[in-house]
Amino acid sequence: MHSSSMVLAETGRRTAPPVERWSPPLDSEGLARIASLLRQVKPLEGIVDDVGDVLGEQDPGESEFGEIAERLRGDLLRLVAIANAAGNGDGDAEVCRLLQRARTLRSEALPDDSRQALGQLGRMAGLVNDLLERLVETNIVKEVA
Repeated sequence: MHSSSMVLAETGRRTAPPVERWSPPLDSEGLARIASLLRQVKPLEGIVDDVGDVLGEQDPGESEFGEIAERLRGDLLRLVAIANAAGNGDGDAEVCRLLQRARTLRSEALPDDSRQALGQLGRMAGLVNDLLERLVETNIVKEVA
């Protein structure tokens, strides 16, 4: 007779096999590292602010173009990562189209001509805005003020 069957026959109860003691997947250093990384993540409201810096009432100063372009590239990268993690990059046709535009526009260098550079910043900000709106519409992210 099998040993667990024997226990059942003798006592009328089945005994569970011994359970290994649980240990957390990360030690305190690993948790501290992840907490630090999470604190560095820009909130979605910050992405909206970046869009507003370009598409707002007043054009940004030419001296800010490079910094704003880098922030918008980072915003696009983050939104692409969110869409891909949610699997939305494979399903929703509009998200797929926006993701393709994001990959293309992120890789383009900022033109030297200030009017052309401002135009590119406007396209990037518009794309960030469109992608964020579509991610809200598809319930990937919650609405951002």
